[in-house]
Amino acid sequence: MGKAIYLKVEKELNHPKSKVWETVALGFGEVAKYNPALTSSKFDSEKREGVGTKRHCEFKPKGHIKEEITEWNENESFTLEFTESSVPMGFMKSKFSFNGDEERTLLSQEFWYRMKAPMGWLSWMMKGKMKKTLVTGLDGLEKYLNNGSK
Repeated sequence: MGKAIYLKVEKELNHPKSKVWETVALGFGEVAKYNPALTSSKFDSEKREGVGTKRHCEFKPKGHIKEEITEWNENESFTLEFTESSVPMGFMKSKFSFNGDEERTLLSQEFWYRMKAPMGWLSWMMKGKMKKTLVTGLDGLEKYLNNGSK
């Protein structure tokens, strides 16, 4: 297997860290509310926060992924890994970090991925598309928060 590709995107949000944490981490199974790349999402476990929380996401126009939280640092960061996918992904891990105060939050997303063999060589070619997808998700979150979520 080849080395995983690494990407990092950040978004400064004019919302309290607690609100961003609540939406992204505690709303883990409800990511489709703000991520335009998804048609639907749901919790896929009884657990709703912390290590072991699972979700199922459906992509536009088709495909799905199942993910599980593998690391949890309350109000600071969480890491997830994919457990199943209909897309040719061999490895995927994502870490969200929340830095901020009661007025602003810097949300960072680190992302590692590798395509399944024999398509591993495509991993580098997918880098631009993958980064665009991550940015679209953060832009969708900003729009959702700005439009008075909850």
